[in-house]
Amino acid sequence: MAVIDGRTVRWAEYIGEETLGTTPTNPTMLAFPGDLVGIDVQSGPEMESYKILKGATDTDPLSCGESVKTGETHQVTITLKVSGVTWLPYILLGATTSAYAPGIVSHPISIGLVAGTEYCVLEGCGWKSAVLDFPDTRTAATLTLTFMCIGKTDWSETDYKGTGSHASAPTAAPYTMSSITLFEYDDVSPDTSDVYLESLKISIENDIEPVYDLSSEAASKIGDWSFLSRSMQVDMGMSMIGMGVHDDILDGDAHKIDFTLGTKAFTFSNLYWTNAPSVNLSPASKVGMTLTSDGEATRIAIA
Repeated sequence: MAVIDGRTVRWAEYIGEETLGTTPTNPTMLAFPGDLVGIDVQSGPEMESYKILKGATDTDPLSCGESVKTGETHQVTITLKVSGVTWLPYILLGATTSAYAPGIVSHPISIGLVAGTEYCVLEGCGWKSAVLDFPDTRTAATLTLTFMCIGKTDWSETDYKGTGSHASAPTAAPYTMSSITLFEYDDVSPDTSDVYLESLKISIENDIEPVYDLSSEAASKIGDWSFLSRSMQVDMGMSMIGMGVHDDILDGDAHKIDFTLGTKAFTFSNLYWTNAPSVNLSPASKVGMTLTSDGEATRIAIA
């Protein structure tokens, strides 16, 4: 029998839950939108350890202690070379899983994993964060999704989908910087604003807290997720054509960017650049800088 390694960790897929923490019966599983390059499952028991008095006959009275399991924690991170934007309604808590306007409706999922010949399911997965990264013009875009989960089934050779079906791998090519079109900075093309766009990273994070329920059947005793707030941060790397943009950033005014990706038009507004713009003026380097927006202030609109 071969050792399980990266070649045998074959697949991750998901399905929406109608009841939080319950995987639908015989589901038709869905594929994450891109080429999977990494799956990280962090699971562990929550333990309470304490000292006890065991009496005079104990052979090691200074080491008297016990430990009891009180719950479980589960977190999953999926990394892929992304080729779609269908994940946005989930992370933005849209009214439905096809509504791109930000909202407050939770869309929990079950995530199925295949390693070797064994399967498991992480249930009640809440969407914690998504990071879309276009690092440069030579690298395909990466999407990193992180989930908090209520529970996990044991690894088994019994397939979790029952009489349902596994998802098919996406066939679309991953996004690159060329996939970003009609980019505008403050309603004009970047070169008019004295900049060339060289990299773009968008980070969306939900402040998600577990709601514990003593009557929950899950080992974690989590009965629900509470989404308290959301932050969105834009990191934009640029080369400078003129130095006026440096003064403009220091003014502390709000900015915005617009672009099209896939079939959607994006607008990020209320961008307040929070980092002190360091400008490298050495003789062997281009003049440029990387800007980071205030995650609490940034707003998104998708059409």
